[in-house]
Amino acid sequence: MHHHFDDSVDPVEIIGNHPAHLHCVALSQDNRYVVSGDDDGTIFVHSTMTGIVEYRADNVFMKVKGLCYLLDGSLVACGSDGLKVLSPSLELVQILEGHDDDVWRVTVSPSGSHFVSGGIDGKLMIWSKSGEGSEWAMQVEDHTSYINAVCFSPDGKQLATGSGDKLINLYSFNEGNAILAHTLEGHTSYVRSLSFSPDCKLLCSGSRDKSIKFWNPADGSLVKSIDQTHTSLVLCVSYSPNGRVLVSAGNDKTMKIWDAETFELKHTFEQEFTTNQLTITADSNYIVSANDDHTVRITPCREYHLTALTPILNLILHIVYKWEFVSFLEPNENTSILEKVIRLLGECVHDGGYNVTSEILSFLSPAHLPVQITPTRWKRDPESLILFMRARIAAKDSVISKQRSELAHAARRIAEIAY
Repeated sequence: MHHHFDDSVDPVEIIGNHPAHLHCVALSQDNRYVVSGDDDGTIFVHSTMTGIVEYRADNVFMKVKGLCYLLDGSLVACGSDGLKVLSPSLELVQILEGHDDDVWRVTVSPSGSHFVSGGIDGKLMIWSKSGEGSEWAMQVEDHTSYINAVCFSPDGKQLATGSGDKLINLYSFNEGNAILAHTLEGHTSYVRSLSFSPDCKLLCSGSRDKSIKFWNPADGSLVKSIDQTHTSLVLCVSYSPNGRVLVSAGNDKTMKIWDAETFELKHTFEQEFTTNQLTITADSNYIVSANDDHTVRITPCREYHLTALTPILNLILHIVYKWEFVSFLEPNENTSILEKVIRLLGECVHDGGYNVTSEILSFLSPAHLPVQITPTRWKRDPESLILFMRARIAAKDSVISKQRSELAHAARRIAEIAY
């Protein structure tokens, strides 16, 4: 069988057929398994390598509503009658007591030391282990309404919950203690899904009010709202791990890909079914979705990350990392504008050294840069780049030794940041 996460994948691949409507899907830490749960209380674990069902458990709950993998490969499942920890092969490990009603959402902290659950009773439960081999125990934070969404920031320092009262609670999270930092108000109906950007600088929310909103978790302010994102309830939002795109799915049978930096719509998948939940593979190349036509689907999305800036950035990074200049043919009437721009940028980076390179990089979108050279979110500042270009044309000749040492310094700095 061929590997399901490779370049030969069909446009959309179905790797699972359930007996009923699917609510949830999750990927194992190593992306080797995808687990899915349905309205019949059935859980399947499929191999992403072969598409084969490795494990199946029936009647886990009346309905399976949420799933997440723990770091050791075991699973937490929630549903219409509670919360359970299951082994990787879906054997029962522990029944978790505490919720008074259906449990709808469960998610694990990035460190794996805690997971949280929420549902109809409005209790946010934080579960942790006291030691190796011990059972999971919980503490409670109360919400005013049922909890529809739970999400950790990738650095594990923040926890967000979305609920039926239209509010998002943002907690600072430390060693299992959740302290309410901000309450985010703006949605006009219940909040259904949450996702933090990989750099933790934005929190995206999807709601029954058909909008997706982007918040600054540092101060709780609203950064951007895309109204009428879907023509119906927004069921799921998820950032790609590389931070370049955000994927949303709606009750209108569409799945949409948005540019995470510009918030522009890049692509719409028109579907014959509704996607209830989705997750994105660690390499950001595939969307794995749980759908109401009883299927788990794998949809390639790599192409939507590319932009016109990619060749320019590759060039800049080549010069920065390799500390060498790339030679160009002399331009003529057939030279494309992009080629001319790349040539000019290449000369700037080569001649200008560290300061110039950081100016150019600060002008370009951070979503297209490798993580290791974006310790902070680069500012978008075309003015300074234009001023710099003018100054460079005016004083073209005074280069060489100073810039060479600056470029060497840049290479050292980048190496430090990278490692």
